[in-house]
Amino acid sequence: MKENEIHSQRAQTKRAARKLVPLGDRLGYGAAEFAGLFGRSVTWAYRQIYAGRVKPIADCGRILIPRSQVDLFLAKCADYNPKRKAKPRHSPDPQHEEAGQFVNSQIAGESLE
Repeated sequence: MKENEIHSQRAQTKRAARKLVPLGDRLGYGAAEFAGLFGRSVTWAYRQIYAGRVKPIADCGRILIPRSQVDLFLAKCADYNPKRKAKPRHSPDPQHEEAGQFVNSQIAGESLE
């Protein structure tokens, strides 16, 4: 019986509720909130942080992205180009090719003479 009484007392304890601030009025965002602003996943938000595209405040025990960083992130927009960037193709250097042949001949057991 005492357990039920203690439990019921805990259930009746009320906490002071914090007033929710709309996302547009916030000065900082958590990683999930930042991702939510862009309709993306939390993983995407952390990738932006780790890539250096967004600079968070991490001194307070959790990551907080200032509103100014969100504005800077949005200011970096560019025109959409649907064509993929071509990867630069470089031909092997003749010196490297010769060195590769030398190594291959040594592996095969051929002598240099």
